[in-house]
Amino acid sequence: MKQIDEPQPDAEISRQRNLPAGWRAVVAIAALAATMMVVYMAFNLGLYAGYIPIQAVYFYAALTLLCPLAFILFPAHSRAPKDRVPWYDVILFVVFFGAGVICTLKTRTIFDYGWDYLAPDWALWMALAVWVLMLEATRRSAGLAVFIVVGIASLYPWFGGAAFLGIFQVPTTSLLQTAQYHLYGSESLIGVPLQALVNIVIGFLLFGVALQRTGAGEFFINLSFALLGGTRGGPAKVAILSSGLMGSISGSPVTNVVTTGSMTIPAMRKVGFPAVTAGAIEACASTGGVLMPPVMGATAFIMATYLEISYQTVALAAIIPSFLFFLGLFLQIDAMAARQGLTGIARKDLPKIGAVLRDGWYFLLALALLIWLLFFLKQESRAPFFATLALIALNQLDATRRWGFQDLADFAVACGRLFV
Repeated sequence: MKQIDEPQPDAEISRQRNLPAGWRAVVAIAALAATMMVVYMAFNLGLYAGYIPIQAVYFYAALTLLCPLAFILFPAHSRAPKDRVPWYDVILFVVFFGAGVICTLKTRTIFDYGWDYLAPDWALWMALAVWVLMLEATRRSAGLAVFIVVGIASLYPWFGGAAFLGIFQVPTTSLLQTAQYHLYGSESLIGVPLQALVNIVIGFLLFGVALQRTGAGEFFINLSFALLGGTRGGPAKVAILSSGLMGSISGSPVTNVVTTGSMTIPAMRKVGFPAVTAGAIEACASTGGVLMPPVMGATAFIMATYLEISYQTVALAAIIPSFLFFLGLFLQIDAMAARQGLTGIARKDLPKIGAVLRDGWYFLLALALLIWLLFFLKQESRAPFFATLALIALNQLDATRRWGFQDLADFAVACGRLFV
């Protein structure tokens, strides 16, 4: 039996920095603190600890712990150093973090005294600084296109009174008034997207990272090759199946491509698929992973929050569309392979399905546990934590995959990178 090793994504193939040990520790601590905070909230531990803060405290704390990391993880431009954190990014990190701490400590005051409409002078300037820093963090982490869209939208209250806007005109506010609304209001920086992140998304991201770090990517790729690698146009069908399986746990097209594409694209080219076609197949299949329950893209969680419905409802509604998406892609690939006479991989070069299942059965068990908790027990905020705990516990029983202290540290860093 031949096992196909999973490629390990790292910062070299991403836009993030390769951090030195000290900054890796900062990222790991921030991820751990954010996770503990979400667990504290999801499991209502405040009832036992005797401290139950208002929800906005959690949101400001998440903003404080995670958003400043963008200046540590993402270089300012293509020529900026990627193996260290320059002094100007350290300053931006400290300023953002400090402002977040102030907001977290003064949350009750912010809401009791209506700072979103009438903040002290010093708080106005702090809000302006945080607004600018958030836009810069968006540019670094999400790209220029998202930065432009978000920037224009965030400036709308300032220029919304312009005559050319017609029916879209709104009463204008000054830049400082706009800034105070963004930072101290409940519908901007700590609005629905951040609320969805804190309430639901972080748990599922944690589960996805745990699956990847324990070797689920390798298992899903091997399982896909064992099932479909020898069929007509097999590697392309493997790309579809493995991307669907990976998408069901990661919800990220980029992670999907990095994990599965580096194996499936060369395999597709080997059996005769043109390079452009192979890349397109992997891109389409990986993008479809966002539609695949149980762990869909972040948009699904935001959708559930906006519509005030459960995430289970959104995930159930996505089952048929995601199935049809991958079925359509599968049929197109099969027709293309038949038309061009493309074969599969020789059986002797493929892993055996029995051996693959014996080696990674507990990945399926963890996924089944997540589905059971999510769809049958309706524990959407707690389900990923139980599933993650079960997965790590089962992984420790496997001597070949058992984690040590360094693996746990790498897991925390990987979570921090993904949370941002």
